[in-house]
Amino acid sequence: MSTFALSPFYHPTTIVLVDDNQTFLDSLDLDLNIEHGYRTFTQPEAALAYLNQPPASPPLAERCFVLDYHAENGPTIHLDLNILEQEVTRVERFQRNAVLIVDYAMPSMDGLELCAQLTDPYLMKAMLTGVADEKIAVAAFNAGLIHRFVPKHDVMATHNISRFVAELQIEHFHRLSARLRSNLAIDPPEFLIDKQIADFVQQLMQREHLVEYYLVAEPDGLLLLDGAGTMLRLIVLDEQAMDAQLNYARAHRAPDAVLQLLAKRQRLCYFWDRPENYFGEEQYPWSEHLLKVNPIQGTKQWYIAIAEDPPIDVDFDPSKSSFEAFLAL
Repeated sequence: MSTFALSPFYHPTTIVLVDDNQTFLDSLDLDLNIEHGYRTFTQPEAALAYLNQPPASPPLAERCFVLDYHAENGPTIHLDLNILEQEVTRVERFQRNAVLIVDYAMPSMDGLELCAQLTDPYLMKAMLTGVADEKIAVAAFNAGLIHRFVPKHDVMATHNISRFVAELQIEHFHRLSARLRSNLAIDPPEFLIDKQIADFVQQLMQREHLVEYYLVAEPDGLLLLDGAGTMLRLIVLDEQAMDAQLNYARAHRAPDAVLQLLAKRQRLCYFWDRPENYFGEEQYPWSEHLLKVNPIQGTKQWYIAIAEDPPIDVDFDPSKSSFEAFLAL
């Protein structure tokens, strides 16, 4: 399988905190820098019942595999990447439990007993330990029952919890999208494999306060959203795709100035509508479709552009299905 630097999709999830000490949970509520929704429990039994609830729908990566009953050779499963973009209409995406932070020492059920009874294979688990519990935590980590442990007495405990949540969130999506990535690896969008592109996306998300993204095509790239649902369209083209745009523009009699900008790799075209749809004397507005290029040298030469408020093919209402709308529920 190709090594993916970027998951095909990413969004905020729900973090679950379990500790029988309400005061400690309240302090985490104030101190943690978690850009996700989260649930707290003082009773491990209640947390277990919540975490083991059957999901309302299969994970997004699984829903991309669609059974086609009308295929020529009989019912066939095919990969439909358009479903990734459609996920922005589902506020339920933020309800997915990605990371559990659980105390080890609780009177009715310890943290390891809780972890052993969990049924979600994608849930990432970190355990809070006292001084006497660290050997137990190391053994549980080595056995794969937990993925991190945090000594509660450490002065850096809160910082470490925040750091582990961020790391485990990424690992959660890596696990969640494994089957999807396996199928994409046959003919992957190469930019997902390039660490330079991954670094650019991370920096863009931090700079623009973006919280989620989804792989899209035609042209290749990502659809990104901030918490309020404002969208950006990241377009990522290589030399071959840029040449194809230039040839397409020539074939449709683009102005010389446009052809020069494309040839010099100073601009690329974002064709949300097409020149062939313009008839008679109506002129195609080439200038409205040009985006400034940011070249990036990675495993190959890439040309990146960003479109603000791009048109999309789904009925997205940010007042109902943005991350801020979810937090307001």
